[in-house]
Amino acid sequence: MSERQVRRSNALREAWFTAANEILATEGYGALKLAPLCRRLGVTTGSFYHSFDNWQDFTDALLEAWLDERTQQTVDIVNQHDDPVTRLMMLAEASSQLLHRAEAAIRVWAGVDERVAAFQRDVDQRRYEVAHAALVEIVGEERAPQYAAWAMSTLVGFEMLAEGQDGERLYWALQQVLAAARAAA
Repeated sequence: MSERQVRRSNALREAWFTAANEILATEGYGALKLAPLCRRLGVTTGSFYHSFDNWQDFTDALLEAWLDERTQQTVDIVNQHDDPVTRLMMLAEASSQLLHRAEAAIRVWAGVDERVAAFQRDVDQRRYEVAHAALVEIVGEERAPQYAAWAMSTLVGFEMLAEGQDGERLYWALQQVLAAARAAA
């Protein structure tokens, strides 16, 4: 495959993922099916099979992209900074910009599909670990799990309530967790 074909293929796959995330965010995981996805993009199912072998290949690739783009890339960027407060502020900012309705739909989907649940657990674990590591430096090993759980609970709760909510409210709430941790240090 030529470099141009790879770029075209990757760009097309990204379009499928964007459309899927829009469906997840607006209609929920139950609406994520091939026909509505093709209609949203204005293409035929042949276009889908040009990019993916089958539906499971697509959903696995969608979830892998979510894990990489919405979690691992952020973790990698945040971990480049030595200061734990800076890392947590960056995490709070990144968290406030997530596709919350799509993430909530994935959480619901994870409740009925073990493959999706495995991705969800991995995402949650990676997010928890980066917050926990920074919090250990602020409040110590003994109390860091409590603050990390508080931050994760705030994020997950916001995702489940996010319809009509502004990401700035989540950012504010996560800043309160950090302020409490700093005050307890």
